[in-house]
Amino acid sequence: MPNRLLIKRLPSVWIALRYLFRRDNVYAALINWVSLVGLVLGVTILTVVTSVMNGFDQEVKGRLLGVVPHVFIEKSVLTEEDSEAVLATPGVIGVERLYQGEAMLSLPGATQAVKVYGIDAKDGGSFIADSMVSGSLPMIQGAGIALGEPLVRLMGLALGDPTILVFPTSTGSGIVPVVQRFQLVATFAVGADPDYQLAIIDIARIEELGITNAGTLGWRVTLADPLSIGSWSSPVDAPLSTWAEQFGELFRAIEIEKGIMFALLALVVGLAAFNMVSGQALLVNDKRGDIAILSTMGARRAVIVSIFLVQGLVISLVGIALGLILGVTIASHADVVVKVLESATGSNMIEGTYFSSVPSETKGKDLVAIALLSFGLCTAAIVRPTLLAARANPAPELHSR
Repeated sequence: MPNRLLIKRLPSVWIALRYLFRRDNVYAALINWVSLVGLVLGVTILTVVTSVMNGFDQEVKGRLLGVVPHVFIEKSVLTEEDSEAVLATPGVIGVERLYQGEAMLSLPGATQAVKVYGIDAKDGGSFIADSMVSGSLPMIQGAGIALGEPLVRLMGLALGDPTILVFPTSTGSGIVPVVQRFQLVATFAVGADPDYQLAIIDIARIEELGITNAGTLGWRVTLADPLSIGSWSSPVDAPLSTWAEQFGELFRAIEIEKGIMFALLALVVGLAAFNMVSGQALLVNDKRGDIAILSTMGARRAVIVSIFLVQGLVISLVGIALGLILGVTIASHADVVVKVLESATGSNMIEGTYFSSVPSETKGKDLVAIALLSFGLCTAAIVRPTLLAARANPAPELHSR
């Protein structure tokens, strides 16, 4: 009964499905199924790679933007009214005093340039509190210092060891180095570049030593969504800097890399679509007799075109759907897949990086873009051979029969 209903209402769909699953030409059938498999693999690879790159992008942004100031207001004194005005600004979730400067971490036989953050040891430093490995921020009061765990290992330090920071201070006669001794009391691990480049000390100690001119005193503003920095405006009349000025080029480079990778992997889908041209052409050539019979029975060209168009679209839609499902499944278990590959090859793919696992994030807009791109390429591939079916002259084929 369902078959009769389909034949009566949608005869072109019924014929197309018969052509798809019942082929006399084995070679033509093989080309079609190879095209389907290629399309599934192409969409799967594109989905997985895009999701993994999204995961790494979000992980890097989360780690870096969790440490660097989203906004830094360069004003040494912020009145209570100013502070309340900043906190009342939409999107702001925190304001605290911060000193930013640069110094040289000096040890016997080793030196390392570091970015120095001066924080309120009692109440500040919430941005790094969750990343502490040993010790705690209140312990830096006085002459204490917190360094990244990787930097501590690199310099061969241990908790309790003395360290020296050399600050470049500006005087009337030029730049003069100021040497100050600190004691390593805490370590942290963000999982990004600050682990090797950041030193945290007590802002009260900086003011006590009179070396505030070696850097900049100001206020750290934390936003709920740091990516909305472009639309945020400060209610305080003072110079300010944002995270985008420091890391904007890095994140733009990542976006460009994602775009180039997407375009290159889209070629895999394009190759699968190109195979569909051969499959459709072989199908049309194989069914010339059927086309001739349908034409003599009064079938319009639109019906003949729709038969081969539906057949090609069914392959396209099935391939895209299976590719997306398989791609999302693999992407959601990317870490497990990588571990299986590592055990099979005996190598560690993420060794020497900040990551202990492979992050992955599948975005709906990416899936839509992949589906539309794949469908567009497949449609463009099947249109030309399909139109050839409508142009076929039935007379020679009928005469040969």
